[in-house]
Amino acid sequence: MEEKEKVEWTILNKILELRKIQGKAKKFIGALTTELIRTELLKYGFYVSNRNVFIEGIPNELDLLIVKAGKNPKENILYSPDDILVVFEIKFRGAYGEDQRNSIKEIFDNIKRKNKNIECFYITISENKKYTHRVTSENLGYDCFEFLTRESGLETAVKKKLIKTTGDWDRLLNRLHDIIPS
Repeated sequence: MEEKEKVEWTILNKILELRKIQGKAKKFIGALTTELIRTELLKYGFYVSNRNVFIEGIPNELDLLIVKAGKNPKENILYSPDDILVVFEIKFRGAYGEDQRNSIKEIFDNIKRKNKNIECFYITISENKKYTHRVTSENLGYDCFEFLTRESGLETAVKKKLIKTTGDWDRLLNRLHDIIPS
């Protein structure tokens, strides 16, 4: 498979294409990023929630969930903690500082206190690997998946073709297959 045919490139290219139409509005880019990942996960047969949902007893909005087969949320938005297998926090360009990284960790910790069996995953489409507050599995304490990596700003890396896949899309799929019952 050619590099540009990979899912990671498909997601990035769709975001860049629609960003030309809609602009760089953070809410739009975040929603689009989550929706594109959701669409890809559905292709693999996972039971994926809508985006921007909640878990009973957790006040934070969550980007996306993988739920047990046949489990439905209340009012299409509120899930029981016992029905959830995986929680995703999804970013297009990564977290914006140490405070945001700490906030993600705190939310994940609260979810684990609610149900220790829920897996919490952080996903970013691309992050500058030189960024001081880059979210990693080591500094978050939870699985992190970075689909594309670069050593400069996104636009520069794309223009100069200095961005590459990490293999984390496949690692994510393998991890999901390991934890989700067939």
